[in-house]
Amino acid sequence: MSAQVFEARWSRIQRSREQGYEELSDFLGRHASLGPLVRCGLVRKREEWSEFQRYYGYVPTEKGETFLLYIPDKELVLVRPGKSAPLFLELKNDPAPQAPFKETYAEPTQAQFIAVEEMRVNAGRDGWRAKRAEILRYHLLKGYMDIRTFTKRTGIGEGGLLREGLVKPRNERVSDQQLSMEVTKEGEGYLTPIDAYDLLLVAPGMELPLLNRLDGEKASYWCGLP
Repeated sequence: MSAQVFEARWSRIQRSREQGYEELSDFLGRHASLGPLVRCGLVRKREEWSEFQRYYGYVPTEKGETFLLYIPDKELVLVRPGKSAPLFLELKNDPAPQAPFKETYAEPTQAQFIAVEEMRVNAGRDGWRAKRAEILRYHLLKGYMDIRTFTKRTGIGEGGLLREGLVKPRNERVSDQQLSMEVTKEGEGYLTPIDAYDLLLVAPGMELPLLNRLDGEKASYWCGLP
């Protein structure tokens, strides 16, 4: 079966090249990191593992589809014809080019989407809670992570963020629905607040850098990988 998948994929790559497409791995180079693509919001971790997946399970976001074509049945990501140069320029907007990034660190995102669906169901007729779930799902599809998911995985929560000076308590809240913390200048590269819906998100690709900032010992294994 694996040989058949490989042959079908290779045949599709050959046909796509004739049509002006370029496989993503060819565009990036043999040992290049996906980090810039992730941090620029062009690819995100998929929901589940797949036996024949490529690119460590990353697939294009809606923004990334401007430059990239994803072919699920062949597990291929291709750079669209005429988009190589624009994509190269887009990657120059990498907000944290020196940040540690390991493709194998990020986990499949299905659990996060399940949590959002539970939020939506539990919202009932509460319009604010339903909208909150909708906004979180929208950002997950762009590669963000809810801080609660980060805390569940790492054990580091609000206290760690406060100690490191990445957030500070909000002096005045317009309502109980507003985020209770403010992101500081130090935290802006790692965190994205959505104040009106009490959401604090880890920016795309910044889960490992945030862990490294908060607990370098715990992050050292991943950061030390080649």
